[in-house]
Parts: sequence; C-alpha cells; structure tokens
Amino acid sequence: MSDQSRMPHQQGPEHTGPGKRLEKKTKPVLTPAQAQKKKEKRIMVIMIVLAVVMVMAAAVLLLYNRWVKKPSLPPDTTQSGAPTASGDLLGSPDPEATLNFDAIQPKVGGARKSKEIYTFLIFGSDVASGLTDSMMVATYDITNQKATVMSLPRDTIVNNTGHRIPDKKLNAVYTLWGKGDDGVQALKNEVSELVGFMPDYYVRIDWELVGEMVEAIDGVWYEVPFLMVYNDPFQDLYIYQEPGYRQLSGDDAMQIVRWRHNDPGFPDPGDRSDLYRLQVQHDFLKAVLKQTLQIKNVTRIGQLAELFGNRVDSDLSVENIFWFAQEAIIGGLQVDDVEFCTMPIAMGSYYQAKYDTDYSFVYPVQSQLLTLINEKLNPFVEQVTIRQLDLMSQAPDGSLRSSTGRLADPSVGVVQVKPTPAPEESEPPESAAPAESGQPQVSSPATAEPTPSGAVDTPPPATQPPATAPVEPDPQPTPAGEPTDGNWGESAD
Repeated sequence: MSDQSRMPHQQGPEHTGPGKRLEKKTKPVLTPAQAQKKKEKRIMVIMIVLAVVMVMAAAVLLLYNRWVKKPSLPPDTTQSGAPTASGDLLGSPDPEATLNFDAIQPKVGGARKSKEIYTFLIFGSDVASGLTDSMMVATYDITNQKATVMSLPRDTIVNNTGHRIPDKKLNAVYTLWGKGDDGVQALKNEVSELVGFMPDYYVRIDWELVGEMVEAIDGVWYEVPFLMVYNDPFQDLYIYQEPGYRQLSGDDAMQIVRWRHNDPGFPDPGDRSDLYRLQVQHDFLKAVLKQTLQIKNVTRIGQLAELFGNRVDSDLSVENIFWFAQEAIIGGLQVDDVEFCTMPIAMGSYYQAKYDTDYSFVYPVQSQLLTLINEKLNPFVEQVTIRQLDLMSQAPDGSLRSSTGRLADPSVGVVQVKPTPAPEESEPPESAAPAESGQPQVSSPATAEPTPSGAVDTPPPATQPPATAPVEPDPQPTPAGEPTDGNWGESAD
C-alpha cells in the first residue's frame, strides 16, 4: 500500500504539546483594590459567624440561668440535749395512754464526706387512701458521682403516739399530721429517727409524673419480668402487662409503678410481698433514669420543667432539680453508679385488745441498718450510732420496745392477752343414760382460739366451765420499752 493510500484516521497523532487537562491554569492577577475587597469580605464572613456563635452562647447562658441553679444547703440541723416534746398527735383524752412526746434524738452533722454531697427524702401518695405508699431516702455524692437510694417499707412501725398500730406505721405519718408542711416535717422527723440524719431536701411526687416523663422522652425500653394482672375498681385501676422486653408508653409505665401484687388465680412471684413490689419499682426506675440522663434529652428541658412544676412539691426549685440532672449528665453518672436497696427489716405482729385485732408490721434490723447507713447514706464524717436512732422492735415476749428505752405509747410495752371465749354448755340428750360410775356427764369445752406469741392461756377446768369469759389481768409492765435482758439487739422473728 502506498503512502498516499493511507486513510487519514490511520495516521499517527501529532504530538505538538500537552493536552488541555494538563495545562497549568494561572490565577488572574488582582489589583490592590480587588485584593483589599476580597480580604474585607472574608473578615465580614468571620465576624458574622462569630456573632452567631455569641448569640447562641448568650441564649444557652440565658437558658442555663433560667433552668439551672445550684441549691444552697439548709442550715445545720444537728440537735443536742434531751428529746423534744411535741404533744399527742391524735389528741388522746387519756393522759395515761401516752407520754405526750415524740422523741427526736440528736442527729449527726458537721463536716461532710465530700465537697458536694446531698441527701433527699422522696415520697409519693396513694391516690385512694392518701397514705405515702412509696418512701425513699437518697444520697447523691456529686464529687465522686455515685448515689444510693434506700426504700423505706410503708409498714415500718415508728415510735409515735398513734392509738392503733396502723397509726404507728410510717406511711400514716404524713396524713395524720394533716399533710402539707406539717405532714412533710413530721415525716422528715420520723425518717431522721430511722437514718440518724435529717434529709437536706424533700421531694413529694405525684406518680403521674413518671408516666408523663416516659411520654416526654418517647418511651422507655424495659423488660417486664412476669405477667402482671391487678384490678382495683375502687381506684379505677386496671393493670395488665405481658412479660417481655419492649418499649413502654406512659400508661404502661404507670401500671408498672402502681402494681402491688397479682390478682388471685394468677402466679405471683413475690408472694404478695411489699419488698418484691419495691424491687420491681427499683428495676423500672433504673431503666427510666438510664434513658432520661441522655444528652439528647437536654433539648426537652422546657417540657420536663413544665412536668416537674405541675407534678412535684419540694423545697427545691425546678432550677435546682435540673442542676442535679446537669451534674449527673456532665459528670458522667451511670445507672451502675446508682445503688437501689431496701431498709433491712424483720416481720412483727401485735394484738391490741381495745380493737380486738392482730396487726402485722415490719421493723428495722438494727445492726444491718447501721452498716448500710454509714457506708452508703450518711453524708457526714461523724458516724451514726444507735444513740441517733429511735428504732422500734418486738421483744421476745411479744411486746414492743424502742431503742431509746422510752415509748410514746406505753400500752404497747406489755403483751395484751387475747380473751378466750367461754366454752359453750351443752345439755345432754333426754334419752341419755347416766354414766355407770355415778358421776354426771360433762361435755368437752370448745377449742379456744390460738393466742399470740408471749401470751399465757390457761384453760378453765373441764368440770366447772365459767359462765363468762375470764377477765384480762392487769399486767405490771416494766419501764416502757426497757428489755428484761438489757440487750437492744434484734428479737427473733
């Protein structure tokens, strides 16, 4: 093929220079005026950005000052001297039925274990009865970012002048003193007798707050431990929760919090125990706490503030409460750093002849409680001892006693004997033949009701049944609350 016959496309490319993509672009040369104008534009952009940042910082500062405020510690409430007198809270007309005092022992105080450590009394009221069905003492050590919350069983017996045993239970104090400020102070006093120090602050919660908070944070993930079925038409309360891990709504949350035990016919893992109910509450509140103390919920501070304002009564302001929340979030408080526990207790029962009723209650286990207080709850360097406490317990003979040696109601310092009903006389049938021995035939006496521990029951002779019930003896009590063996330790259940 001749050179002339080659097609144009078969001819090799002519490499005359670099391609356009490889050509080096040169920046246009700015005049001094243009360069100055560009520099001013950059400065203006930077100033606008700084202004926006400053406005945002000012807004955050205003929000901080509006919603967050560090609280002041209350004055030192350390007491000294003898117990104070406060009168009979029920206005008993019988001067011998009470010593007319509610003993308030001296409490620990002074230097605290860390720079910022605070204590709280937290409680909520039952919707129907008005009694405080949930009570907790909490200590929050901000310096070391750890907290302890101890539940106080509602049936804990206290040393007051209430006439009936139910009036001597911790959950009745707030109501018996008329609620309000007087009820709060009375409850704080009684709690201080159990822990040895006066809580810095109180927080009374309307339990509807829990459900509303759960709604505000878009639900809470929680594993319902078992089937919960509880119906109380009197309170318009109907609880049904399937077991399993799922996201709970606000209504679900309220059912978990208000559950006490399962209805008859449904398995109840806690055997209707109040302690098991408290354990369920602890587990659920830990789940709520874990999911509330998240950075994303800072944007909901206004909504949460409104809820707290409507549902919380406290000597802390909403701003104070959010300050504690801020310290927990910024300080990195984790759920594992919060310990939930229940006051160690023993079971007791006491018969009151005036009301012909056996009443059950619980009382603190002294040695275990003191250890728990000083290791987990006491904010002060000074150790709590039995001298700062007024703990009720049951003596071996069944009577009640106080660790102070004095009872506000001396009548419970002795065993009240349950009267034995007289056996019924039965007439022999008309056709019955006389006994061969010549002795008259007498029917066996009716079986007497069981008597409580410590009571002495002497049955009447079978041949001479009394016409009326035996008269209750007038016991000669030892000084109220004083143990016969000098030992103030726990009594056997």
